[in-house]
Amino acid sequence: MKGLLLLASVILLSACAKVGEVTGGPKDQEAPQLVEAYPPHMSTGFRGDRIVLQFNERIQLDRPKDRMLVSPPLDVPPVVRLSGPRTVTIELKAPLKANTTYTFGIGEAVKDLSEGNIATGVVHVFSTGDVLDSLAIAGRVENAFTGVPEKEVLVLLYNTLDTGSVRTTRPAYATRSDANGRFAMLHLRAGSYRLHALRDKNANYRFDLPNEEIAFLDEEVQPTAADSTMPLHLLRLFAENSPVQQVRETKVIADGAFQIVFARPAAVLSVKDITRTGGRLEWYQEWSSKRDTVLLWPSDTVALAPGRYALTVDDEALDTLRYRPLTPMPFFVGLQASSVDSSQQDIVRIRANRPLRTVDPALFRLVADSVEVPFTLQADSVDMRTWWMHSDLGPGRSASLTILPKAVRDPYNGTNDTLRVGIGRSADQSTGTLRIRLSTKAGAAGPFIVQLLSTQGQVAREERLSALGKEIIWQRVRPGNYTLRIVQDMNGNGRWDTGTLNSGLQPERVWQNNAPINVRAAWDLGVDRELEP
Repeated sequence: MKGLLLLASVILLSACAKVGEVTGGPKDQEAPQLVEAYPPHMSTGFRGDRIVLQFNERIQLDRPKDRMLVSPPLDVPPVVRLSGPRTVTIELKAPLKANTTYTFGIGEAVKDLSEGNIATGVVHVFSTGDVLDSLAIAGRVENAFTGVPEKEVLVLLYNTLDTGSVRTTRPAYATRSDANGRFAMLHLRAGSYRLHALRDKNANYRFDLPNEEIAFLDEEVQPTAADSTMPLHLLRLFAENSPVQQVRETKVIADGAFQIVFARPAAVLSVKDITRTGGRLEWYQEWSSKRDTVLLWPSDTVALAPGRYALTVDDEALDTLRYRPLTPMPFFVGLQASSVDSSQQDIVRIRANRPLRTVDPALFRLVADSVEVPFTLQADSVDMRTWWMHSDLGPGRSASLTILPKAVRDPYNGTNDTLRVGIGRSADQSTGTLRIRLSTKAGAAGPFIVQLLSTQGQVAREERLSALGKEIIWQRVRPGNYTLRIVQDMNGNGRWDTGTLNSGLQPERVWQNNAPINVRAAWDLGVDRELEP
């Protein structure tokens, strides 16, 4: 819950009245200020059918239906209009609930007329009963995988006595997270509630679209006094896997692969040409790490366009697609070569932009100090686009690798152009050793995936642990700044998995430990990290 304690002072300030006096300063730099209201701010006993808000300057309305937030939500939307150059009138189309404190968040829908400054934070509160409810619930919404704060997300509160759900019923109270993912739901009555966050795509306060994101707490919550001792709740927002498999997107990429994006991970895929007669067409499958996207590389691109291709996923007939390239395939096969740090021998990863059918070692030259260095080439056992070069160049020694034209050939008879690149294994004294030890007071169960991330967010090293406490030793780490990401891989499938609301399954926990780890050459660095509960 690190960082949530910063909310306490914000909540105390938010609980104060929002009606203010006219302030000085040039109007084209100041947001509109609410100076008078009916019913008065923080008043009780309201029985009327309209709310009137007067500002200190000429204003305009901007999508009030979408941007005004009323808590508790109204069953019948009100009509919001300008009734004067500085006045907003909210006409209620149904009676308000008795003995209820209402919060009208109008500020995001109001701008000044001259410069469009938004009246952010303008909230109007009143009660239809004799008292104002004064309890609060607060916390933060963050992305379940990245830990990044999620802004402009609805935070919804449901009374546990209500038999409805976030899928079918409007909440008892609602607010939105701010730019830092923080939320403060004020003026609540005592009770026990269910707490959710929702990225509401159709603005109906319901989780009813497949592309909406959801978060929920496992336990019920109770509002407390809005002070520095109040508990702060963390909501981890995630997108569910689709309940049914379907094709979400298809395209033919420039290098000829048929890219297919599925609604959920797939285990087994088969492709059948239902119009082709004669010949044999095969598809090499290249899957993403989450197995929700596949590149299908055809063995033959001749006469593909007229064909129709039936997809069967996990023994279920799914769809029939057409192969439609938008641009001609480039003739040359693109190659990349990069050194892989190893303490044992020199390894070069050669990666092509298309699958490779043949590789001719005679057209490879590895030269160090004007002398050719022996090497061997080996195809990757899984990836048809990757080959490995092994040599004994030695630590701290560099070499020049030249791959001559026609050294590689793809299934479509395309070949490479000349590639020249410098390679070499870092000397032991030019790399560092990193020792990681993880712990947690919560006793979180494994297995875990521990990743060392570069400043660009790329995975530099990865280790899988059955439990915390065992020291991870990474040798020959290139100098630089890194951070850690730890995934609690509860099902042991080697990847992060999302949650499911109906089954009450939370997304797998991810700790983004952004404290910098500075690896230096010839250093042996020990790092201890305690994971938050």
